Amino acid sequence: MNMTGTAYRPDIPQLDRPRHLGWQVILVYWFAQYAAWLALITPVVITIAFRMRDIAGEQGKAEWLGLILGVGAMAAMIAAPIWGAISDRTTARIGRRKPWIIGGAASLLIGLTIMALANDPLVFGLGWLVCQIGSNAAQAAFNALMSDIVPENQRGLVSALLAASATAAIVTGVAITQYTTASSLAMFLVPWIPTPFAVGLFLWIVPDSPAEPMARQPITIRTLVGALGLGTLRHRDFAWAFSSRFLVLLSSAFAMTYQVYYLTDYLHVPQAQVAEFMVLSTSLMGALTFLVSCCGGWLSDKAGRRKPFVAGAAVLMAAGSGGMSLAASFEQFLLAAALTGVGQGLYYAVDIALCVEVLPHRSNAARDMAVLQIANSLPQSLAPTIAPSLLGVALGGLAGRNYPALFLFAALVALAGAAVLIPIKKVR
Repeated sequence: MNMTGTAYRPDIPQLDRPRHLGWQVILVYWFAQYAAWLALITPVVITIAFRMRDIAGEQGKAEWLGLILGVGAMAAMIAAPIWGAISDRTTARIGRRKPWIIGGAASLLIGLTIMALANDPLVFGLGWLVCQIGSNAAQAAFNALMSDIVPENQRGLVSALLAASATAAIVTGVAITQYTTASSLAMFLVPWIPTPFAVGLFLWIVPDSPAEPMARQPITIRTLVGALGLGTLRHRDFAWAFSSRFLVLLSSAFAMTYQVYYLTDYLHVPQAQVAEFMVLSTSLMGALTFLVSCCGGWLSDKAGRRKPFVAGAAVLMAAGSGGMSLAASFEQFLLAAALTGVGQGLYYAVDIALCVEVLPHRSNAARDMAVLQIANSLPQSLAPTIAPSLLGVALGGLAGRNYPALFLFAALVALAGAAVLIPIKKVR
């Protein structure tokens, strides 16, 4: 079946997109991306922090959290463009994207199972490494589909919905964790359960085709090394878009990585209430992000503009992080989180569409979108490194009183992310 609901023919080149993408395909695309995020993001937001407390103890939890997330993010950063280059050259009958979505789902199951059963931080970290490397095979394929099948006049809307899938995954994951904390296996595997259903629907409904003959070049060591990147960043607009995404997501990574410890160590929320408080904050942020994403993406399509929406969103995220730095109670923290949610909703709604429109070559869509994925992964690695080593050394230790400095720094980084959009010329 193709995007318009008629029979799909794999002999039709994938670059010949129709003028309109049907809702059936959009919703299945969204659900598949949501399921992938649910399995991957839930550990980042809450369950890894909980498990590190049990495995490494109170004294070692923050250091091990930073190390495991940092190494995993570095592995993801390297794996993403390599998987993208492989996807662009895949000649499987079911398409060049679908095999890697299946593989990513399977690797997540393996990695999450290792994490659930681990009683040693190193074994736990190995499981997270498997999750990060494998899931990026799927993510490279998901990102490339924006260029493969989505018409330009719907990219804002589809970008918004895909962004909302991550937010919905965070909210769902935190809500589920309230009921799974008694079992490590349940904490890590229950969020994966929707994955096989989502992948099955994706294989059935979403169109895909093998690589074009001109793209069927042998995959060599040189090819894989070249896939890292980074020559694509020689393209001016692409490089600015990469820089903006990196800075804004670095800002966001601080809040995501240290939110649990901020609540317990700075606002002194009792450990037994953390999951409940996280549900409240993420639900508020999620609802706002989802609403603003859908509206922002639609408005961006109608206005035919991307940069003002993305830049304005980054400024709102900066204001939210600044508010978190000043919060002295959970209620104040919640208000700042709401402002951050509005900014994230608008940013994620339009940023993917902007990035697709500055891609240098559509025939390498998966590789180039995976290079942009580095701007997602690298902040996850740098945030845990910068937090203790820079702010901690400068201000006398991260715990307690120095969390405000962390969030203030995040606000400044988000503002820088808005500023570097100005030189982009290809997109208004």
